[in-house]
Amino acid sequence: MKLFTKEVKKLTVDNYPFHCIIDQSPDNDFISFKIYPSDTKTSYYVIFFSWKINWATILCHPKVCAKLINYAISNGWNYKDKNAVVKLQPGDFLIDQLGLD
Repeated sequence: MKLFTKEVKKLTVDNYPFHCIIDQSPDNDFISFKIYPSDTKTSYYVIFFSWKINWATILCHPKVCAKLINYAISNGWNYKDKNAVVKLQPGDFLIDQLGLD
């Protein structure tokens, strides 16, 4: 059985590289899904999910990561701007809205 932990995924969306850090540490109250553009760590988009979504969705799958990146961009996150920080909590509604499964 795999212990919950942090996972890092590298993806390219619209020809731009991103890092996704999924923190599923059991000490946290929520699962955090943080998206960084690859060239900086000062801009990020973080979505907090409740633990119950962990049974329905595997946030580490590349297609799930890509959908969440596209959602962040389409909702106004300008990842090319320095210090562009957006926090979304709770993010559970995205599971149904984006068809994440």
